[in-house]
Amino acid sequence: MTGSAITALSQRFTSLKAGVIGDFALDLYFDIQTRTGEYSLETGREVFWGSQPRASLGAAGNVVQNLHALGVKHCWAIGCVGDDLFGREMVHQFNSLGVNTQHVLLADEWTTCLYTKPNRQHQELNRIDFGTANALTDHLFDNLMAGLEQCLPTLDVLIINQQFSNPLLTANRVAALNALIARFPRVRVVADMRNVGMHIRGATLKVNTAELAYFLGTDLPEHPDLNWCMEQGITFRKQVNVPLLITRGQAGILYMDETGTESIDGLTLRGELDTVGAGDTVVASWAACMGAGATPKQGLEMANLAAGVTVQKLGQTGTASLTEILILHDEHQYHA
Repeated sequence: MTGSAITALSQRFTSLKAGVIGDFALDLYFDIQTRTGEYSLETGREVFWGSQPRASLGAAGNVVQNLHALGVKHCWAIGCVGDDLFGREMVHQFNSLGVNTQHVLLADEWTTCLYTKPNRQHQELNRIDFGTANALTDHLFDNLMAGLEQCLPTLDVLIINQQFSNPLLTANRVAALNALIARFPRVRVVADMRNVGMHIRGATLKVNTAELAYFLGTDLPEHPDLNWCMEQGITFRKQVNVPLLITRGQAGILYMDETGTESIDGLTLRGELDTVGAGDTVVASWAACMGAGATPKQGLEMANLAAGVTVQKLGQTGTASLTEILILHDEHQYHA
């Protein structure tokens, strides 16, 4: 696409109505100093110093903030938070983006999901994660489905995110979600589901190469080329019978549906890269494009550029704005 075509497409994002359901989290970044010479009077242990704390929406929340960065102004979040400081921060961040949180349920038995990411001398240390042992009750799940049912008649796009090993959407619950999706065929649905993606119907399923190998129970080559991705994608599509969006890291993206395939090579990017959240960027930009009536080829190009922006943002859960996408587009055209 030309720069003007990208701009014209993005202008259609502003009127889109998008919903995101799934595993919402916060990413908490901070710098840490572990050799301070200060010792706790109570424990006698050396005190660590933290600085520069910065929180951003993660997992399904990162999809939401990527939609916002792309210019999608009407977004609904459907999920759970706990009655804790991280839940309050998440809702605050949603509100600051103008996200509709009517169907973000406050659950006493739920711990807000958090990834803490301490950074020492530009290296991420061991995370401390919260909320990974959550278990959603059937009652809360029914309430979420009721909220989604209220949203769907007005939505253009629905994005489903399954991030955690103990997720909001289990394999059994995906069947209920499929039945609800089937009642609203006008809504374009994109799913990014790490463990239960093979159960989704009526949606485009986004997978990376490692997830594709996992779902098929096969070994992942050290360097999975386009032919491998196409062969495995054809096999997987016979099992799930949904369109596939296969992200291939720096090698590009592949799309497969009943009409054929489209692929795009990755951009040549220089310098250090950080791939955290790049898949969320691809999902958000692809979904926005499909909701706006773009072709798969246009969706691939936009998603490729948006991901190229975010992977160059180090130490953060990045997003890509139209301005940043256009700058990268022009640089890529110049260096091509």
